[in-house]
Amino acid sequence: MRIHLVPGRLVPGLLASASLTALLAVAGASQAAAQADLVPIVTAPMSASVGVQNMGDTPAPASHLTISCTKFGKVSGGCPDVPELGVYENPAFPDVGTVEVPELAPGEIFNHDLTVWAAIVWPVGNYVFNVTADAGGVVAESNEANNTTQTSYTQLPAPAVVEQPPLPLQATPGKRPSRNQAPVKAIVAQIALPDLMSTSLGTYIGGDHSLWNQVQTVRTGQIAQKQLGRNKDECLVPAKVRVMNIGNADSKTFAISVFDDGKLRTTKTASLKKGKAKWVEYDLRLNEGTNKVMVRIDPKNQVAEENEKNNTYYTTVEVPFDCDGVAVLQPQGKATIVVPKQREMKKFIPQRRTEPRRPAK
Repeated sequence: MRIHLVPGRLVPGLLASASLTALLAVAGASQAAAQADLVPIVTAPMSASVGVQNMGDTPAPASHLTISCTKFGKVSGGCPDVPELGVYENPAFPDVGTVEVPELAPGEIFNHDLTVWAAIVWPVGNYVFNVTADAGGVVAESNEANNTTQTSYTQLPAPAVVEQPPLPLQATPGKRPSRNQAPVKAIVAQIALPDLMSTSLGTYIGGDHSLWNQVQTVRTGQIAQKQLGRNKDECLVPAKVRVMNIGNADSKTFAISVFDDGKLRTTKTASLKKGKAKWVEYDLRLNEGTNKVMVRIDPKNQVAEENEKNNTYYTTVEVPFDCDGVAVLQPQGKATIVVPKQREMKKFIPQRRTEPRRPAK
């Protein structure tokens, strides 16, 4: 069986771990009646470990988790095939691998190790995985928009020996080089480099997760301080960003710079061993209303990386709260201004002066 990915755009970043999924909260999710909420769990890079967590408030019945794969740059297919993939075949879900997920209580996590993973021989290239929880749509969920995520796996070429052409200069001036002179051989090994990036759901600002290039909203009670800045109109919002090293070497210390509407707000530093990920916490100053936030990893390119084009990420943050102490905003963004009651003023009517009548003559 060959599994392939339904065509789609790869999100610029990858879901890194179960710990990220355990904190998942999609921006704008409505407060609906208590229901189950199934979310897929994968690693970045992709590995044998997959799973599902019920993030909802009620038990979730048995369901299916599907996994599809495509080689990056192809419309579909391109992933290696092994006979052992047959154990994950299900006629109801053709062309994808299927894992049966048992009933899950609220908050419960189901983990599964793909038995075929160790047997797969990956040709050199990049592979994209699309993982979907509740693939058949049999579970009524409070949020149907967080059932699918993406991750990838990269197979690099092994170090090789390359034969170089003969040197153009003669070894001794005035003499021909010997006919038996062997060509010079040089060992050229690919230099292992780190690769720093964020995960697709690696932005957490004011209590809300969001995909990069989407909108997230600061939640009630998540403002640490307000009336900051030169005009006393900024809020201090706790935030963090998930960074990971998907390269083949440890990184030295690198910077992470955060901008709001083009202004540098904060800079943090971190270092990562290959294959590792971490949350980097910071405090972000935002203005009331809409904020365009940009996060740049290694902004000065101090770390030589395999890929220098996956270091910049954007998100829009809505702050539906007052930051300057003048008005109180409703969650919809409408200001409610308390107008003081006016004093009632009694109309003053001057009394006419009554002159005493003079007696008639």
